[in-house]
Amino acid sequence: MRAALISVVLLSFLAGASSCGREMALSSRVAGPAARNDTFFKAMTQAGYAPHVFEGTAVTSSIGALKKAHVNTLAIQVGWYQEAPTSTIIRPDPRKTPTDASLIALIRRAHAAGMYVFLNPFVNALTEDSWQADFHPTSWRAWFKGYDAFLRHYAAVARNERVELFSIGDESDSADSDPALYPEWKNAIAQVRTIYKGPITYGADWPNYKTVTFWKDLDYVGIDAYFPLAPSGATHPSLASLEAAWTRIADDIEGWQQSSGLSEKPFFVAELGYYSGLGVAAEPAFWRPDATVDLTGQADCYRATLNTIYRRPWLKGLTWFWWANPSNPHWQGGLSDNGYTIRRKPAYGVLARGFAAPRRYVPQV
Repeated sequence: MRAALISVVLLSFLAGASSCGREMALSSRVAGPAARNDTFFKAMTQAGYAPHVFEGTAVTSSIGALKKAHVNTLAIQVGWYQEAPTSTIIRPDPRKTPTDASLIALIRRAHAAGMYVFLNPFVNALTEDSWQADFHPTSWRAWFKGYDAFLRHYAAVARNERVELFSIGDESDSADSDPALYPEWKNAIAQVRTIYKGPITYGADWPNYKTVTFWKDLDYVGIDAYFPLAPSGATHPSLASLEAAWTRIADDIEGWQQSSGLSEKPFFVAELGYYSGLGVAAEPAFWRPDATVDLTGQADCYRATLNTIYRRPWLKGLTWFWWANPSNPHWQGGLSDNGYTIRRKPAYGVLARGFAAPRRYVPQV
């Protein structure tokens, strides 16, 4: 999740409700569908930035809308926070972190609806414009101590609720490619494995996915795939040019998989979204709240993705960002909204048709 979007979320909700203590009645645990080696995760994200947002009808009713779009996986993002990029203490925030009870209830709702669950917890800072890619704590060893506790906490939720896929984080650019920090990552992954026995992934930031040090310790290679699909400043690229860009990117990923010895490891798009604003294809990772609404641009980016990398046989899942809820800005969507959600926008129909169609890959000659 990128810094431009994070700052808006923080500004909007730092003054939000303050109780993490209220618990809700939990339904009995329901097993989700059995994931197999050939399971393809067609996922959409629900991210929570308030203690009880997962309890509201905006979130609970979204499961039906997602199933109509042939989404088979609910990706749930829930965060702990540190005060600033230099901090070493990581903890749940009483104003922003969804309660465990509400998280568990949402997991159970998704499983009861026959959906898989991808639990994708994150750590961010409360400082405006902060982003985990830019963390530089005063002590990485102390930081990882807190990070390990954060992972253990959600790994236990994933184990207890039989979650189908778990992520150990995303977009930690300042740490995930540093060889000196590899032992810390290896230890963190080992701690998760003592608790959670399902497959584990990580969402690497798209510019530096090739340099992440710990891919061979994970089950799935994951990328937050906000690759630019058009030159800087481009406002109305054709669908054909978007598809050509994605084809080049997919070819490059495939070549890297083979050259790095990872071709036998499942590959997963851990996060990808397109806002519905002018210029989205050139910079899909950086939403500008003042951008002119461009519903066609968002829909075409969805089409291009579904027509190209989505069909590659080595891809095992695709996670869209995001459906949105009242703890996110612009959560309602609609024809006048320029945010990432596809609620009440043409891209919803594009996604539904794309996810319904067979994944037939025809190599270009």
